[in-house]
Amino acid sequence: MSNQTVRRLVGGLGTALILVICGIVIGAFFVTERHLQRISIPKYVNVEADAEGGYTFTLDIERLMQAEHLIDPPEAERARHPEIEAIKTLGVRATESSGVYALETVSTTTDRQFNQTLKKGGIKLVDTQWQWTKEQAAALANENRGALKQLRYAEYVRTKRDADGAFQAAVDLKRLMADAGISESLDPEQDAGARAIRSLGINCTQRTDGYLLQATTIYADTINADLAASGVQIVGTSWVWSEAEMESHLGTVEIPAAYVPVTPEATPEPTVTPEPAETTAPETPSGTYNDVPGKTSEASATPARNADAIDTLYGFDQTELRKAIRAAKEAKYGSTLESSEIKYNYFAVGNEGTAHANVFRIVYAITTSNGAEHLIADVYDIERETGYRASDVVLTVAIDRIQWRSPEDLKDYTVYELEGGSMVFDENAGKSPFDSDGLVMAKSMEETVSFDELWNIPQTKDRTLLQLLGYARNEMFARGGHRFSDTSTYTTYFKQFSWYQPTGKVTVDALAAKYPKTRGNIETIQFLEKLIKEG
Repeated sequence: MSNQTVRRLVGGLGTALILVICGIVIGAFFVTERHLQRISIPKYVNVEADAEGGYTFTLDIERLMQAEHLIDPPEAERARHPEIEAIKTLGVRATESSGVYALETVSTTTDRQFNQTLKKGGIKLVDTQWQWTKEQAAALANENRGALKQLRYAEYVRTKRDADGAFQAAVDLKRLMADAGISESLDPEQDAGARAIRSLGINCTQRTDGYLLQATTIYADTINADLAASGVQIVGTSWVWSEAEMESHLGTVEIPAAYVPVTPEATPEPTVTPEPAETTAPETPSGTYNDVPGKTSEASATPARNADAIDTLYGFDQTELRKAIRAAKEAKYGSTLESSEIKYNYFAVGNEGTAHANVFRIVYAITTSNGAEHLIADVYDIERETGYRASDVVLTVAIDRIQWRSPEDLKDYTVYELEGGSMVFDENAGKSPFDSDGLVMAKSMEETVSFDELWNIPQTKDRTLLQLLGYARNEMFARGGHRFSDTSTYTTYFKQFSWYQPTGKVTVDALAAKYPKTRGNIETIQFLEKLIKEG
């Protein structure tokens, strides 16, 4: 064989080897890409008409995470899910030109490896840049709303100057209800439209270019649907007024008494909003509910320890209690409240000689239009068969780091920390939250699930109640054939069971069409998850 022939053979083999390697690399890339969970951004963008006749666009992160079945881990486990923290930084930016909106997905993070972070978590964003015409935006803003009566929020806002000369704002809810055709005499407990409007408020923030005004509500997830059920759409819920415009809207309004929701006894039916229908809680019984530990009671210098109060949360439905605390928190901050997060949650049982049998405490990280602070909310001497109201709650703004990070003032009590809503009970020792089929709530496909059953899921030291609620919610989708992303914790868990036969994406509507009870059960679990995380 000649040297030339050898060189040709070696060269051919080298070329072939290079092509094979390139093929393997390209093939691996496409296989990896194919197994990523692709999330299309436009379908999670909310479109709303603004005060100037244009449109505003916001990315609904909560709807995205729920629809895509992404785990929202408790704070202690967030480091293990950087892709979720990356998703939470997403937003949408719109630029209008000649009646066309150019939209793009943006992130508030400075992480240069943002896409790699998502990819490692099995996620790929698609359709991150697109265009909508003004006509398309109008159609999306009115989608599924029918011929609704549009009310521009700014028309119902009146201003006044405070002692420092700055402006404040208030909403004329009475006139808004009248224009919406909703009688002021309607019971908010029975009428969704009345409840929605009564929940409205206004944030007024001074800026260099004037004042930013933003509508507020405690029912952000459901208010549009509630108003639509009454034939109303409120538009232009965020805008800027100059000093002159604020001056031109000076006036007084009569604000109806704030509507404070209370917890229902019944589980919501599938057709109602995620926040279940509510009933009035019983009056607070006489006793020492609002006596602060360490302070002298008005009734007695040494108040009697409540013998009827519980000494364990085992079997105790906390929904009423937590909603009363939430109502007290929202009544305190009103329209200035922008966000809240539960940082710590304690249950303290009194030892011999303590003034109270028990203390239930939530410590919030609060963000308001006036700044950030920590709030301690306490309820004393909890009884198993007693209803709770906002008036049962004692609120204290923490003045230093030690005060809000440690229950030092409860040193005479046996203190339990409820991480993720959990408390591991001796009564559940050795019990698994999962049955032989790996299910937390096997009845959920065919029967209604109650708050009481969810609170009583056996909790373990390695899984919080919040995590177990995630399994209880997503096992319904898994049983319906939903395919989670390859890297999802739920995929790893459910694939070990023979009943899990994923066929593709399963939506709430598709699941409820076959199993009607699932919609109400999903909404009940979502409500409880939010109550445990945010209060």
